[in-house]
Amino acid sequence: MGPGAVEDQERESGPLVFQRGKKLNDEYYIVSVRDNTESAIVKFFAYELENSETFDLCYSYADFDALFKSHPELVNPANKEGRYDWVVDRLDFTTDSNGTSKRLKLAAEPTVEEEGHPVKSGSMQKSVPLERRLTYSERTRLRVEAEKLEEKRAANIALKSEKNRKAFVTELQEKRKLEELKASARRQRIDEERAERREKKEMQKRIAEERLKRYEDNEKNREAAITTLEADRKTRDLALIRDIIDTYSEKKEALTKRLEDARQRKKEEEESSAMSAAARKEAEDKLNRKRQDKIAERNDRLKQAEREYLELRKAKIEQINQEKHQTEVKKQEYLKEKAARRAAQLREKHEKIEAWERQDDQRTHYNLQKEHARNMLMLDHIESLRQKHSQEQAEAAARKEASLQERREREAKEAEALAEEVRRRADVEQKRISKIAEREALREAKNRPHPKLKTAEALSARDQVELVANARERHREEKTRQRHLRVEQEVAMAEVNSVREEKIRTRERTRDLEFARKVKEDKEREKQRELELQARKIEKNMQEQKMAKKNHQLQQEKKRQAEELNRQRDESLQRRAMARSMVEEVPAAAAQ
Repeated sequence: MGPGAVEDQERESGPLVFQRGKKLNDEYYIVSVRDNTESAIVKFFAYELENSETFDLCYSYADFDALFKSHPELVNPANKEGRYDWVVDRLDFTTDSNGTSKRLKLAAEPTVEEEGHPVKSGSMQKSVPLERRLTYSERTRLRVEAEKLEEKRAANIALKSEKNRKAFVTELQEKRKLEELKASARRQRIDEERAERREKKEMQKRIAEERLKRYEDNEKNREAAITTLEADRKTRDLALIRDIIDTYSEKKEALTKRLEDARQRKKEEEESSAMSAAARKEAEDKLNRKRQDKIAERNDRLKQAEREYLELRKAKIEQINQEKHQTEVKKQEYLKEKAARRAAQLREKHEKIEAWERQDDQRTHYNLQKEHARNMLMLDHIESLRQKHSQEQAEAAARKEASLQERREREAKEAEALAEEVRRRADVEQKRISKIAEREALREAKNRPHPKLKTAEALSARDQVELVANARERHREEKTRQRHLRVEQEVAMAEVNSVREEKIRTRERTRDLEFARKVKEDKEREKQRELELQARKIEKNMQEQKMAKKNHQLQQEKKRQAEELNRQRDESLQRRAMARSMVEEVPAAAAQ
């Protein structure tokens, strides 16, 4: 046990005031006594030397004084050592019903028989005859005998303590010898195990050396086998390389021959492709004319589709606006109905609260009036919030309607401008195509080659015609791409509008849910305040009951302690009166 543990034990159980040795059940114990003045208790600790177990026995000051009521020589609290010796002599152990654990107890008789037990000085007074008054010589003789008895008792106690100490020391020496024998046996066993480990290590070393030698022989044989295999592999590799060189030469000659054949075939193909190019050119011209006709038909279909799309979009917009208006009307009706129901519920709830307040006692009347005023303020606040919310909704609906009207007008104007632009571009495109056709006809008439012109002039004219056709094709593709971009922009605008409207609906729903949540939280807070008020009242009543019960218990305890002190004082007075009467009766009897 370290110094920290000792300090903790002294702080908890008090300082050490008495200590001595004792033998119980053939085991030696050190009995310590600690006196804790703060807690008014005395603790006896029995420390077993064999297994370091500790057993304790605790007494309060009142219980400890009650042990010596029948022992006049120990009634005086100043005789602490005598009291401690008396208790230690009677310490014994008791076990539970299972016999597994034991605890310390106080026996009725001393646990160790004391030889030559001294007679208490109080018993000598009873043996003195009461027929006459004692003379001075008799009183001196009795005092000397009492002193001798005390000396004899002290000598017997010292003899017994010395005997116990010698027995304790002898047993300790025997235990020390036994421990030395165990230690020598343990050292001998350790030396034997070390010798065995040393022999085992040497044997393992020899086995490792033999294994290493075997590994070296196997390595030499393996290297020789590898050298032979490498020589065989080198011979095979040289033969294989010669075969590869011969095969490459044969493949090279075959490849040269195939290349010559391919060149001849390519020359023939080029001549045939030149002949097919003229036929393909004529087919392309025919295809271009047919493509122009198809493009004109496709433009007509696109115009018709655009007109149908605009009409459908206008109808959808009108349907969406009508649905929004109907939704807004239903929402206003629902909110009005909900507000009326909520106001009725609040009024009914406040009526119940007022009825309950009237039934409450006068002690909480002021608090309930304040709570009612707070509830009315909350109701006014909720009504103001509801009016403010309705006003904000009306303003938002007006702003939304104005925005929708403005957007419808803007989209109608944009649709009209787009239709006008499409018609204008179609007219311009038609005029441009007709003029291009006239110009191409004049150019073809002008550039028609004469039979006597050279072939180079004919080729240059054909190249010019091809360039014009390519430019026309690129222009048509550019127009088609721009038209597709316009359609994609319109689709994107429609998607943006739908997303915006969805966000507006989501924001309105979120605002409605937030308002409903706030109203619900206000209701829950109001209910929670009522519950807390009731809980505080109940808790206050319970605390008052507990305090009353505790005060009653304290008064009962004080009363009991006062009665106990009075009873002890009365007993002490009775004993003193009896002793005084006995002393007074002695001279009276002698005089008779």
